[in-house]
Amino acid sequence: MAKRIGLVFVIALIALTAFAVYRNVLADDSAVRAMAETLAHDTCHDCKATRIEGKRGVLSESFEFTMQNGASIAISCRRPYIAFGDYACTATKR
Repeated sequence: MAKRIGLVFVIALIALTAFAVYRNVLADDSAVRAMAETLAHDTCHDCKATRIEGKRGVLSESFEFTMQNGASIAISCRRPYIAFGDYACTATKR
């Protein structure tokens, strides 16, 4: 019985990991990119991005915007529960 519970737990953990990888790394992230770009432009008023770098991971997605005036803005986006919930983004001006 304990072996069966352990096996079910391992299978559930693997399934959750696969779902998180699909949802956070492989799925379309155009809405998150648009949200990050809007936040970058709201942080640096009347600035135009000249360079955008992005990095996707299982736990978060991050962007680095280099603006026309030389300012650099880092955006970090995360889901509240790893693979569930809507992304929330925060900006840091560098």
